[in-house]
Amino acid sequence: MNPKPRLAYIAQFAHPGSYQKANWVRVLGGDDETIAFRALLEASGLADRFEYIGVRAHEGEEISLDYDMAVLGGSFASVHDGHEWQREIQKWLTAWRVTEKPLLGICGGHQQMAVVLGGRVSRRPEGPVVGSLPVTRTEAGQRHFLFEGFTDESPFFFGNFDHVDTPPRGAATLATRPGLPHAALDHGGNWVSVQFHPETTCDRMATCWLEIDQEQSRRYSFIPQCQGMVENFLRHGLRVLAAA
Repeated sequence: MNPKPRLAYIAQFAHPGSYQKANWVRVLGGDDETIAFRALLEASGLADRFEYIGVRAHEGEEISLDYDMAVLGGSFASVHDGHEWQREIQKWLTAWRVTEKPLLGICGGHQQMAVVLGGRVSRRPEGPVVGSLPVTRTEAGQRHFLFEGFTDESPFFFGNFDHVDTPPRGAATLATRPGLPHAALDHGGNWVSVQFHPETTCDRMATCWLEIDQEQSRRYSFIPQCQGMVENFLRHGLRVLAAA
């Protein structure tokens, strides 16, 4: 009997000590996103398809190449902050790229992947993008597996100060928003990434803004089936592994 593929959720939530843990006590999993992602797997009915590994990279936990698929989450920290744990993530990304194993990057993960591959991330001069907002799919995005089951009216959770202003060479832009010219990218080699959060919930996003700007917390509304994009990635990844 073949072992289940090993799926890692790599959290880079925030630099330790840079936020108030007490704000997260009423949210599923608290500030531990690896617990919240496990709940997504269970809700999607895909939990039994994988051996799940949660990695809190921002707390110094080691990231391995011994996974079959991975999701790299978002972060309060800017990709330019230069924390040691961020450098370790970038080293891992460089090594993971060679394996051609499936990877989904989300928000800060999207930006980390772009930088490692030679793209550029900068601060948005217009300020942060916040709320439950739709994207405009490009022609490539309209036929891409990530967006299966979604339309141009489908909203996603946004909460970002930085953005990818120059994508890596060879990357295909899948979706845009005003002031976000590269809201979703296919990097080839089984790497895809999105600036928004399809993996999370409105309460988690609202909680993120408690210490930054409480008024912004009001801009999130419930999005049913938002996690369908993560499910699309996981099912596609299973097909990739089966064909390897």
